[in-house]
Amino acid sequence: MVRGALLTLAVAALIGPSAAAAQCARIGEQVCRSGSLYTCESCGAVNCLVFSGRSCGYEVPAASLAGTWSGSGHQTGGGAPRQNYPVVMTINSGGGTIDYPSLKCGGSLMELSNSGTSAEYRERITYGNCIDGGTISVSFADGKLHWVWTGSGIGVTAMLERRTE
Repeated sequence: MVRGALLTLAVAALIGPSAAAAQCARIGEQVCRSGSLYTCESCGAVNCLVFSGRSCGYEVPAASLAGTWSGSGHQTGGGAPRQNYPVVMTINSGGGTIDYPSLKCGGSLMELSNSGTSAEYRERITYGNCIDGGTISVSFADGKLHWVWTGSGIGVTAMLERRTE
């Protein structure tokens, strides 16, 4: 317990009191802040970020995921024919929207986790005839969004670019 209190004090000294009290969603999740790596751990009744003592690459702010992204999805598996189709994803705080224009379907996204440079969403199709309930995982690297959809034995991958409209 003393070690936990010392680590919390160290976090407060390094990144400021408001960030030291930052809560996180998933035990074991790692977050890069100001060049330092923090790990999500149980801190009593809540989860909190604890300084790991290691450095990480430059921090990409969480807002870097926010915005509208588009690209071409490449579908495989599930006994369905391989096919490519446009994907348009809009990410905002806590979720977003998804649209597959050529498939004439889309819907809403509920955020399951977000580390600032990667996130996971549950897809809910609200119009059209596409598979409902898939999971979308995204990770931000080199200014692009690596996008993966999984569900019903089917996989779809894409490299999405930020729309500037």
